[in-house]
Amino acid sequence: MFPGGLLLGVTLLFFACWLQWTEHRGWPHDTFDGDEDVEYRRRRKKSRLRVNVLIGICGLLILAATFADVGVVFVAAWSIVSLILMVIVILAGLDAFRTHRHHQDKVRRMRKRALEE
Repeated sequence: MFPGGLLLGVTLLFFACWLQWTEHRGWPHDTFDGDEDVEYRRRRKKSRLRVNVLIGICGLLILAATFADVGVVFVAAWSIVSLILMVIVILAGLDAFRTHRHHQDKVRRMRKRALEE
């Protein structure tokens, strides 16, 4: 159980750092060319920073549970991890909805510009 907890905790910490680094540097094929895109990207970065921090907290809690004996700390850490993971799923859903709405608005603007020309 110890190696599994250690591997999972370190993997989550690495994954959170990698996601944040990639979000900061930009994803491949990410194009932002309008003022609306700048606002969307600002909101997206802020939202994804929250999710990445929560993933990192999960990694730290798993490491704490791994090094603690089975007891109060172990149960509390894993309980908090499960709650945080539910919050992450909800935030990811909201992010997907915001991205979908942004792309729909972008397509509408492109169609409108094409029809005006």
